[in-house]
Amino acid sequence: MQLLTFTAGGLVYAIGAKTVVEVLPTVPVRPVPHLPDYVLGMVAYRGRMLPVIALPRRLTGVPARALLSTRLIIVEVAGSAVGEIGPARLGLIAENMVSTVRSEDAETVFPQMQLESAPYLGRMLRLGGQTVHLLVVERLLPAGVASGLLAATVDPAEPWA
Repeated sequence: MQLLTFTAGGLVYAIGAKTVVEVLPTVPVRPVPHLPDYVLGMVAYRGRMLPVIALPRRLTGVPARALLSTRLIIVEVAGSAVGEIGPARLGLIAENMVSTVRSEDAETVFPQMQLESAPYLGRMLRLGGQTVHLLVVERLLPAGVASGLLAATVDPAEPWA
C-alpha cells in the first residue's frame, strides 16, 4: 500500500494513498459556527461543499501553520463515517507534505490503538529511520459530526465531476 506522509505538530503521520482523491494548495475555507475547533469549515470543490479538518489541530491541538508546503488533501471516506449513504469526500489540511512511500518498506512497531478519545489513530510504523503514525481517515470526525457534515456531500444520483 502507498502512504502519503505529512507532519502535524512536529510529528510525522500518514494516510493510505488509495483514499486520496487530490492534493491541492490551500484555499480559503468558509467557517461554520458551532463545529469543533479542528473543523475549519467548508470549501467549494467541484461544485460541492466539503468539510475541512485541520489535521494539526485535530491530532495535536496546535493550529495549522501557513507554510508553503501546507496542502489541502481531498480524501474519500466510506463505511461507518457516512453510514449507508455511500462514499463522501472530506478536505484535510496538512503541513509539510513530505512524501509518498510504500508501507511494504515499513515495520509495524505498535498495532492499531483502541482509544475512545482518538479512534483515528492506527498503527505506528518505523519507516526510513522515523516513526510514522498511520491515520484512519474514516474516524477523523466523531459519528455525530460526520453524519451531519458528510451526508450533505453525497448525492448518489450525481457522480463527482
